[in-house]
Amino acid sequence: MNHPAGLAGSQGIGYDYVLGSGGLYVQSESAHLTARVLVAPAEVRGLAPVSEKLELSNGPIPSHVFELGLGWLLAAPGTERFFAVRWDGDAYRLVVPPQEGTGSSLTYQPPLGVVAEFHSHGTHRAFFSATDDRDEQGFRVYGVVGRLDAPEPELTLRLGIYGHFAPLHWSQVFYGPCPPALRLMGEGAGQHQATHI
Repeated sequence: MNHPAGLAGSQGIGYDYVLGSGGLYVQSESAHLTARVLVAPAEVRGLAPVSEKLELSNGPIPSHVFELGLGWLLAAPGTERFFAVRWDGDAYRLVVPPQEGTGSSLTYQPPLGVVAEFHSHGTHRAFFSATDDRDEQGFRVYGVVGRLDAPEPELTLRLGIYGHFAPLHWSQVFYGPCPPALRLMGEGAGQHQATHI
């Protein structure tokens, strides 16, 4: 609990729940990410405020790394594909594991130690499906790219902390401009839309 005098309570192994004046939050930290998201808003009297946050330990991901992955997705617009981004000790690198995709399904071996994961929905819109919610139970940034057959493919981003999610803006994840032919979707799409992180 976040008392006015400071945090009190014991820490968990993978993540912690923190109760503050605005409700219940989940937080975690790895070698690459430090994050906290609100999971249950509530007014709790007598406790101090807690804020949501996302910090990438090695700084934001350069936009050209994402663009390399986007090129991989665009090469097969009718097929679901996957790529991830890993910090290799010196720079962020693209990771493309062996995979099998169709127009509506994708199987792959999830790579270890990644900061972000992205998959495509082929010609369908960019959204996080119930299957994505079940599969994306790690601690990292997640993204979905859709409408790969359109002049402006779509992208939606979120932070995942072991099954708890929060929408993200491009600038919270990437360094550099968003590709001009990419349309940002979801709650974290526009700068005019509020996000808690």
